[in-house]
Amino acid sequence: MTGQSRRDEYAEQTRVAVVEAAVSLFAANGYAATTIDAVAAKARVAKGGVYHHFANKAELFEAAFIAMEERLLARVTVAIDGATDAEQMVVSGIDVFLAECCEPDFRRIALLDAPIALGWARWKEIDERFFLGVIAGALDDLASTGRYEIPDRDLTARVLLAALAEAGLAAAVARKPKAEVKRAKAVIVRMLHGLRVA
Repeated sequence: MTGQSRRDEYAEQTRVAVVEAAVSLFAANGYAATTIDAVAAKARVAKGGVYHHFANKAELFEAAFIAMEERLLARVTVAIDGATDAEQMVVSGIDVFLAECCEPDFRRIALLDAPIALGWARWKEIDERFFLGVIAGALDDLASTGRYEIPDRDLTARVLLAALAEAGLAAAVARKPKAEVKRAKAVIVRMLHGLRVA
């Protein structure tokens, strides 16, 4: 039993090392230019060790993308936990998201390469799994203040998630990212203000 447990522990450590190496290389070189051989070398494992966990480069890239989504979700969670009211919580989440979009690894993996490498449908499915519920919950919190009226929460959440993705991409590819972040935040906040009770 102990031997099996040690094997499981080693396998998990190997997987973590492979994903970390993949994130580093996909961020630096992009999906197309990154090879399984390079990931194995950086992770200091045999090529077979990579294939033990991932059937192909697309699967490995998906794991790298999920790692980016998990990091973003953790950072958003920390930011909104300190919020004192619903509006502050939403604005804090927007700030963290837009800042993350300007991080080189997140920008390259999550915004530029993921829709192409995974296909738009799979990229959207994963993004929604992580953040659609967060946005829907934030809309519920805004509605609970009595200052906002959400006409169709699920649809509104989808529209806001799509708008955030576009705003983040605009900031990520802008020549002056900080200025674009400011503009993007203003647009998203104005959209939210449109949901205020007249």
